[in-house]
Amino acid sequence: MRLMTTAALIGTAAAASLSSVCTKDYVLSVLPTSSDDIPSGITIDTSSVTASTYQNYSVTGATFWEDMTVSFCEVSFAYSHQNGDDRVVVNYYMPEPTSFQNRFLATGGAAYTINNGSGGADMLGGVAFGAATGYTDAGFPYWGGTDFDDVVIRGNGTANWPAIYNWGYQAIAEMAQIGKAFTNNFFDVGANTTKLYTYFIGCSEGGREAFSQAQRAPDLYDGIVAGAPAMRYGQQQVNHLAAPVQIQTIGYYPPSCVFQTVVNATINACDGMDGKVDGVVARSDLCFQNFNVTSMLGKSYYCEASSTSSLGLGYGKRKRQSTSATPAQNGTFNAKDIEVIQDLLTGLKDSNGDLVYFPFQPAAGFGDTTVYDSTTDTWTITSPNSNGEWITKFLNWQNVTELDMYGVTNDDLKRWMIEGMTKYMDVLQTTLPDLTPFHSKGGRLLHYHGEADTSVPPAGSIHYHESVRKTMYSNLSFADGNDALNDWYRFYLVPGGAHCAINDEQPNAGFPRDNFAHLIDWVEKDVVPVTINSTVQSGANEGEVQKVCTWPSRPYWKDNNTMICEENPSSISAMLWNLTAYLTPVY
Repeated sequence: MRLMTTAALIGTAAAASLSSVCTKDYVLSVLPTSSDDIPSGITIDTSSVTASTYQNYSVTGATFWEDMTVSFCEVSFAYSHQNGDDRVVVNYYMPEPTSFQNRFLATGGAAYTINNGSGGADMLGGVAFGAATGYTDAGFPYWGGTDFDDVVIRGNGTANWPAIYNWGYQAIAEMAQIGKAFTNNFFDVGANTTKLYTYFIGCSEGGREAFSQAQRAPDLYDGIVAGAPAMRYGQQQVNHLAAPVQIQTIGYYPPSCVFQTVVNATINACDGMDGKVDGVVARSDLCFQNFNVTSMLGKSYYCEASSTSSLGLGYGKRKRQSTSATPAQNGTFNAKDIEVIQDLLTGLKDSNGDLVYFPFQPAAGFGDTTVYDSTTDTWTITSPNSNGEWITKFLNWQNVTELDMYGVTNDDLKRWMIEGMTKYMDVLQTTLPDLTPFHSKGGRLLHYHGEADTSVPPAGSIHYHESVRKTMYSNLSFADGNDALNDWYRFYLVPGGAHCAINDEQPNAGFPRDNFAHLIDWVEKDVVPVTINSTVQSGANEGEVQKVCTWPSRPYWKDNNTMICEENPSSISAMLWNLTAYLTPVY
């Protein structure tokens, strides 16, 4: 095929081949320049434009997407802000013109990364659904790092506020606004008088970014998928330290086998509470009400020798861990073991007994707990690793990553949570509960969270959903308020799901792979996702598609073969926690 001229291509991209539009000249000809199309004060560096063609690019085994093979044009260019010492690079995957479905998808990152990088499954998943798909580096490489924690301070005592605001919400919003204008030009959407539907999708940090966009850039999006959001930053980041500090505050250090044995026993005891025995705890609410860990007093435990890893910040390519050898363990549960477990199951409390932050759900796990110290032949609490640098870097603005945990108390954690909430209320807390602008422009929000998440407590998602209900529908009852909210904002608690991942402890549990498809149908066809799909991705039941109920309904199996979504007031109350340790509302 003879290459068309650039002039001929403009306005006919939908009929062109991928190779003919995936050129630097064509990209330069359709770059957005009008102040109506891109944020004021932004200048695109035309010399930075690149365009590369990828044919038949395949992805298999992705947690959030079905297997796919796609072809696309990867476009990259940089921009800067007027009077700003910065350089932000954005990347866009443009589908084959014949596959484009008038959609744009913005994507986020994980842990302290703001994107999942070139070749990320979210990017390719967007292309598979005919969406031009984008990510941003937020300008971090220009400041000397790839991740947020690399660039958050300029030097001891000095915060990099442009980086903080880019991370908080600005860089994603700019990438989406520029990307929409670029996509409109690239495929000449306006000439076809067709709406460009715009979406965002992300999990963990990406889930927080999703809510940052609903709260801070509502006009940009028609639909948003938010998974296990690491929102409520002041509390959430400190909460990674909660389990070891709670153990240290009690002053008794159970062997790690105690915690694993409790998880296994809880799964066994609570598996059938949803009416179906399948190795999945689908009703952690009933488990919390009906399984008492005191029943394990005097029972024995045994674990073989192994290696123990402390958890990093969340799912994603930059999960940082430490590993130590763990000897074989055996013993019986004593009263102090039970005391520690009960304290962890009921959340972080201050010295007055007031709740500071949410616990994880029963049968999920406890986060970081104890590790074996071979030099002293004793058990001790885990090193905080990357989680400790929230205190050293983000609160104290010191370029130090190690945090000395000795002597840290529950009250210290509360103080750090309040400090972080106050310091970053307008940028990182990400809990503004009034989503009226997003709702008023017709936005749809699909929010989900794994019930067995041990990085971000699912109760935190429920608490935010409840905050939105109370704020926007304060004149309605709980039931009527949720009905009103479900018209445009639905929350799903995924039975057995881990943190943005399948769960090795409950391998028969599914995890959502079709959320973008559900959202597209909801936005473009008004097909309400009363339930969403959750696909089993391992074990004997691999490929089975389960249904996940819209909160506040929960699953129950009748005669072990028919699932219904039921609402039970006592079950709902078991998952609503009141953070009594604060005078300032925590949404």
